[in-house]
Amino acid sequence: MPFESSLPLVVACLLGAVVAVFTWLRVQTRWLLAVAILLGAAGVGCYVADLLVETDREYLLALFPRLARAAEKQDMATIMAALDPDLRPLRDEAERVLKQVRPTEVVITKCDVAVEPAKKPPEAVANLIVRLNGNVIDKRTPGAVLAGVKVLLHKKDGKWLVKDAEGEQVRPGQGVVGAG
Repeated sequence: MPFESSLPLVVACLLGAVVAVFTWLRVQTRWLLAVAILLGAAGVGCYVADLLVETDREYLLALFPRLARAAEKQDMATIMAALDPDLRPLRDEAERVLKQVRPTEVVITKCDVAVEPAKKPPEAVANLIVRLNGNVIDKRTPGAVLAGVKVLLHKKDGKWLVKDAEGEQVRPGQGVVGAG
């Protein structure tokens, strides 16, 4: 779909089909019945296409909650699979931070994703606000922090990979890192 959700188009087609059916019941012309059937089929087709096709943006919006759950479970394999294998320093830093912080709860409270498909390779920027519970004060003291995280991604061999991330602590009501 050229837009994020097919819902407006589905609703418009189905409403048009209902209007065409009611008009057909009064006028009894075949072309109105054909219009009703075509509009109904178009609405159902758009809905099915929206269910079957996952856009890059939809994929990325679902990626970050999966990574948050993986961080809570200390699932290094899932996290490393999302990082570009060519960027060893990023992978080492992610592993170090995960071992040090040992998050018990990771909640994404805001997630904005902008995909730039025209670039070669396609790139995306995700601005997140994350609430993290774990050893954020020091290695033995549990605590909570609210962080703004800016994640840069690129599509490599058909797969979206994290190529950089930066974060900073934010106060409630404050904007996302790099936003503005």
